Amino acid sequence: MDVLIGAIVAAALVWFAVTVLNAPGQRDDPGVTLIMGGVGVGILGVALLVLVLRTLLAQAVARDVEAAQMQAELDEVI
Repeated sequence: MDVLIGAIVAAALVWFAVTVLNAPGQRDDPGVTLIMGGVGVGILGVALLVLVLRTLLAQAVARDVEAAQMQAELDEVI
């Protein structure tokens, strides 16, 4: 998952580089540059979403393991 997140962030950086290179040609219409910047922020948002979902999945797996251990201890007591 770290590779996937890194790839998404790299794609966003490439998109920002293209935006910066395209910006001087858009002096008459700066809205295009703003839209391209917004798309770059959206790409970074996808990377953040993947990171949050990975963290939540790791927490869920850890809680499941902990619950199984507690259940095993409870079965021993009963």
